[in-house]
Amino acid sequence: MILVGTTINALVVVVGALLGVLVSKLLAKSPRLVDLPQVALKAISLCVIFLGIQGAFDSRKPLVLILSLVTGAIIGTIIDLDGGLQKLGTMVEKKLVKKQLPPQQMFELDEELAQKNVARAFVSTTLACCVGALTIKAAMESGVSNGANQTFMYAKIVLDFVTAVVFASSFGYGAALAAIPILLYQGTLEVLFNLAGPIMSDYMIAEMSAAGSIIIIALGLNMLGASKVKIANLIPAMFMPILFCLIIK
Repeated sequence: MILVGTTINALVVVVGALLGVLVSKLLAKSPRLVDLPQVALKAISLCVIFLGIQGAFDSRKPLVLILSLVTGAIIGTIIDLDGGLQKLGTMVEKKLVKKQLPPQQMFELDEELAQKNVARAFVSTTLACCVGALTIKAAMESGVSNGANQTFMYAKIVLDFVTAVVFASSFGYGAALAAIPILLYQGTLEVLFNLAGPIMSDYMIAEMSAAGSIIIIALGLNMLGASKVKIANLIPAMFMPILFCLIIK
């Protein structure tokens, strides 16, 4: 059943945000444990890489996969999706957050500054949880399989949980509001992929899945700090197999 994973994803972000606020208070009393959320994030990064490698073997036609990745990367770079998304995030944050606030001031804010901190937490967590290849990959996998395949959705749920904890521990409970865009954006993608599933061939789905998985590997490497791949510029590669599967039989 579709949307179950997305709903759980949204709820987990709320729980993670509330836990993050609590964790920030507890960790402040023990400097030795301050880096625990980041440590957890690194561990999950390794799991993301593993899932990406595993999913990459879905490919049945390496030529389609190669052409899709190269063409998609070129299109994404020409359009500059990565730069566009960064500008969007910066613009939204500037509109909502007029004053830059250090995390340590989180519990010493007056009402006006607290509201701005809520906005920052919301924007930062939303961009981290919604904008990226993992969101599309998880929605595609779940939507096309009618909810039967949730492997990447589960990975995203865990990753978003830790992300919510990290952002909420820095900026406050506003991170919980990211649950709303997750439901709307990711849920819409999942429904669209579910509707398109019947008219897509197994061959096409396999190559889209493999392309998405390779991008997920790059995402995991970025999270570890091992690379600086502009992930957003690779997103078009996930959709290129639709074209190449029609050309290459």
